[in-house]
Amino acid sequence: MERNGSREASGRSGVGGVATAMMVAALVSAAPTQAQTTAPDTPIQRAIPAPVRPPAFFDQAVTRGSRTNDGRPGGSYWQNWTTYDIEARLIPDEARVEGSVSIQYINRSPYRLPGLFVHLHQNIHQAGSARNESVEITGGMVLQRVSVEGQMVEAGDPAAGPAYEVDGTIMSLRLFEPVGPGDTVTVAIGWENVLPANGAGRMGHSDNEMFFVAYWYPRIAVFDDLRGWDAEPYLGGAEFYDGFGDYTVALTVPAGWTAMSTGTLENPGELFSARTLERLAEAAGSDGRVTIASTSELESGTVTAAGDDGWLTYRFAADSVRDVAWTTSNVQRWDATSAVVADRDEDGADDRVAIHSFWREDRAPLWDDQWEYGKQSIEFHSRYTAFAYPWSHMTSVEGADIIGGGMEFPMLTLIGPYTGQQSQDLFNVTSHELAHMWIPMVVGTNEKRHAWMDEGSTTFLEDQSRMELWPGVDHHRLEAQGYLATAAAGLEQSLMRHGDWYEPGPGYGVASYPKPATLMVALRELVMERGTWEAAYREFISDWAYKHPTPWDFFNAFERHAGRDLDWFWTSFYTETWRLDHSVERVETRPDGTVVIHIQDRGDAPFPTVVSIRTSGEGVIQRRIEVAHWLAGNRTARIELPASVGRVTRVETNPSGYAPDSDRSNDFWPRG
Repeated sequence: MERNGSREASGRSGVGGVATAMMVAALVSAAPTQAQTTAPDTPIQRAIPAPVRPPAFFDQAVTRGSRTNDGRPGGSYWQNWTTYDIEARLIPDEARVEGSVSIQYINRSPYRLPGLFVHLHQNIHQAGSARNESVEITGGMVLQRVSVEGQMVEAGDPAAGPAYEVDGTIMSLRLFEPVGPGDTVTVAIGWENVLPANGAGRMGHSDNEMFFVAYWYPRIAVFDDLRGWDAEPYLGGAEFYDGFGDYTVALTVPAGWTAMSTGTLENPGELFSARTLERLAEAAGSDGRVTIASTSELESGTVTAAGDDGWLTYRFAADSVRDVAWTTSNVQRWDATSAVVADRDEDGADDRVAIHSFWREDRAPLWDDQWEYGKQSIEFHSRYTAFAYPWSHMTSVEGADIIGGGMEFPMLTLIGPYTGQQSQDLFNVTSHELAHMWIPMVVGTNEKRHAWMDEGSTTFLEDQSRMELWPGVDHHRLEAQGYLATAAAGLEQSLMRHGDWYEPGPGYGVASYPKPATLMVALRELVMERGTWEAAYREFISDWAYKHPTPWDFFNAFERHAGRDLDWFWTSFYTETWRLDHSVERVETRPDGTVVIHIQDRGDAPFPTVVSIRTSGEGVIQRRIEVAHWLAGNRTARIELPASVGRVTRVETNPSGYAPDSDRSNDFWPRG
C-alpha cells in the first residue's frame, strides 16, 4: 500500500530512499559519530545472534504436517474456502451502497467450528469503533438481516446460543449447529452503508463522480493452521489478512457510468455501445493505447447502453482471490492496452492481459502515460518472478481526492494523481502497486502481522523494474538510503513487530518497505549467489501461491536453497535492529614491505565484509572476510598483502554498496 505523510517516500508509501533520509535529518540534527574506544587489534566481546526460534504454533503446525522445516507447505496443508455471491447498488448522489451477500463457508480444517468471525471493515467509520487513526464517521455498516441456512439470526450474546454480536469491525456469529470438517454452512447478510469520501486513504469517492469501493462487504475472517481464528480488528493502519475464495458480483450503477471490478466482466454485450465493444476487442490484442471512452464521449452518453430504467448491472466473476474491490465513474477517461505474459493455458503461445486505466484529464495530466506503466509492470513482474500474471485484467484508477500514493486490491489499484511530480514517480507507484498482485494477492501473507513480507518484496520488485525504463541509476542502492539513515539515527523498530503496534516516527515505514527490500538485495548479492537467490525467490512464490506463508516459511525456504544456516542474518536484521558498521581503521606498511589493513566491526550485526584494495603493483584486488570470522566473536580483522603489491593507495569496504552498512563515511581509507 502507498500512503502519504509519514509513510510516503519517492512517490510511494514506505519511508524509503531520499525521503526517509530527509525525515531522519529533521528528527535528528546530526547523527553522533561513534568514537573508537578500543584499539583495532584488541579482541573484545560482541553479541552473537541467537538462533531463530519459531513460535510454538508454527512448530505444532510442522508436527501436524501442514508446514515443513524446509519452507514448503506440508503434505497436510489445508485452508478453508469461501464462496461469495454479492449484489450491490450504488446511489451516487447519496454515496450509499445497498448490498446483500450469500456466503458459503467450506470447512476444510480438521476441527468443528461452532461459530464464525466476520469482518465488517466499514465499521471503522462508525462512531465509537476502536481505531488508530482519525477517519470520517459515516455510520459504518447497517446490518438489515443475518441468516444461517435460511434461519434468521438476531443480535445477542453468541455465548448463550445462535446469535451475532458486533464489536467494532468484527462480528462474532454463533451457528445453530457446528460446521464440521468437510461441511459447508451458508450465511446471508443484507446491509447498507454510506461510503466515506476518504476511507483511511484506501477507498472513497471524489465529488460523487468517481467511486473506488473497497473493504465494503461482510467477509469471513481467516481460520488457519497456525492460530485458528485470526480475526483482528481493522484499526486503519495495518492492512489485511484475507482468505481465498470464489466470487460472483453484480454491481448496479446508473446508466452512463463505467465500472470495473476484481474478476472478469461476464456481460459486456449488455452494457456497452457497439463502438465501445469494438475498442475493447482492439485493446485486447494491442501493444499501444486504445481510448475506450473519452471524456467527451462520456458526456454525450455514447459509451454505455441505456440500461433498464436508467440502471446498468455489471456482472463479474473471480476464482481464487482474497478480496473484491470495484470502481465506477461517469467522468473518468478510459484507456486500455494489453500486456504479454508467458503461456498460462498451455496452448504453446504467450497470453494477453487487459490493462485498463481510468483517470481525469483535468486532475491528473501525468496519467496520459499510465497505461504504458501498467503494461510494463505486469510484463516485467511476470518475467522476473517466473510466475505469469494469472488474471484477465489489471486496472488502475486515479483517485485525486482519496489518496496520495496507491492502494492495491486483486486486479485493481487506486493511485493518486501525482500532480506536479515527475513521470517516474507515477511509474514507481504503479510498479509497486502492481507488484502487490504477486504478494499478497497470490502469495497470501498476513499483512497485519508481517507487513515486510509483502511491502518489502514489492519494494524490491519495484526497484528492480525501474532500471528497465530508467537505466543508469542503481535504484536498490537509492532505496537503501532511508533505512540506513534511520539505522544510523537509532530510530529503527523491528520488522517482526505487528503492524498496529509501531511507535510514531519512521519505524513502521522503514521496517515495512526499504529495509526488507535492502536486505533482499544484500542476501542476493553478498550472501547467496544471485542465481541461487532468484531460484529461492521464485520457488517461494510458486510454492505458496494461493496459500498463507509466515516469516519462518520464508526463512526456511531461503536456507534450503542456500544450503546453510542463515539465522545470524534473520536474527540480526529481522528480529533485532542491530546495525552493520564495518570500518577501515588504518593501513600500515611493515619494514619488509608487507601491507597490513586493519578492519573493525563497529556495529552489532555480523555480515561478510568485502574489501576492495587499490595497489600500485597489482591494480585493484579484493578480499572477503567471511561472516564466520565475526560470529566467532571477533571485532577486528587483518588483511596482509605481500610487498609485491606495491603501495596501497585506497581501501574500501562494501564496494558494491549492497551491504546494509549504516555509516559509509568510515568505509574508506584514506578518509575523505
